[in-house]
Amino acid sequence: MNKRVLISGASRGLGLCFAKKYLEDGCMVFAGARNEGAAGLKELKEKYGDLLVPLQLDVADTKSVESAAEAASAYTDHLDVIINNAGIHSETSFLELEDADLDDCLPVYDVNAVGPVRVVKAFLPLLKKGESGLVVNISSESGSIGTAERIKEFDYCMSKAALNMGTKLLHNYLKDMNINVIAVHPGWMRTDMGGQNATQDPFETAGRLTELFEEVREGRNKAVFMDNTGAEYPW
Repeated sequence: MNKRVLISGASRGLGLCFAKKYLEDGCMVFAGARNEGAAGLKELKEKYGDLLVPLQLDVADTKSVESAAEAASAYTDHLDVIINNAGIHSETSFLELEDADLDDCLPVYDVNAVGPVRVVKAFLPLLKKGESGLVVNISSESGSIGTAERIKEFDYCMSKAALNMGTKLLHNYLKDMNINVIAVHPGWMRTDMGGQNATQDPFETAGRLTELFEEVREGRNKAVFMDNTGAEYPW
């Protein structure tokens, strides 16, 4: 495959699994994380050497994102894929409305919805230099207005709905530059966020999704919100 891939939130969970999968396929991975020295990334660095470039990347901090883009440009002249995977819940997310602290919503919006746009803006010069670029925003079924049935998680659900709109706006802006932008509902996975009762293994999910991403990068040129089978999901 030999692509050059940037992944945010790459120190654990699905992001770390994406990094591992792309490295196994011989790609060069730029692993963005607030803690770029996390144990999982250290293990991958020892195994794959120069194919892995850890980047200190806090998607809620514009200077951090810009510095990461500058650092990446010292290793590559282009990017093929950006995966915006970093995401958070607030501490009161699962409380009912009467007990939830709505001020906790703002940091979640900043990371989950604005963060991916910051990343695309900063890394766009590298993405433009690739032959056929793809931006993947890791969203969630919780961001689907068409299927919404939850009664709480205002911070997370609203942030993912905003991310979906950001996906459409970015696609509209970048489509004439041969860059496609999609949102993905990866499913319920056994990660720190998903919990151990979840139904899906994150590495298996990463494997399916990387294949789908390549199909989209080479084929569909439209803004899509899809699940981990490639089927379109209601916005």
